[in-house]
Amino acid sequence: MTPLVSLPANWETLSTIGAITSDGRFFQHTKSGAIRSGDVIRFFQHLLRHVQGEIVVVLENAGIHRAKATQAFVETHERLSLVFLPPYAPELNPIELVWAYVKRSVLGNFCARSVSELKAKLVTAWQRVRYIDLPHQLINANLCRYQ
Repeated sequence: MTPLVSLPANWETLSTIGAITSDGRFFQHTKSGAIRSGDVIRFFQHLLRHVQGEIVVVLENAGIHRAKATQAFVETHERLSLVFLPPYAPELNPIELVWAYVKRSVLGNFCARSVSELKAKLVTAWQRVRYIDLPHQLINANLCRYQ
């Protein structure tokens, strides 16, 4: 018989936005509720503070990425530019491959009870990803696809 584990759940939405740099650094923000365009802008501000030089962000075609406020913010920052992927093509985005690995290898069978618990688990995930050198494998695999 399959064991059944009962946990109290309130179905609160937890969302994470993330990025991986070409040198293998990860940036992420986890919050309660859905990611909105203001969250995307704050994430871009964080990237601008912590990543030197030109920043090219590869994004899916989500409405929050194409929102007027997001576009206006990008237009005011010369170092920041956006590249939108074709619809339904997450396999072309390196961060999506990282999320898939984390979900499969670290978060499988994990049910966070709070944002802080999820954040703590994600710290473990990032350490594991760095340990196995996944960022360079993903980047190299994706660079080959674009040539």
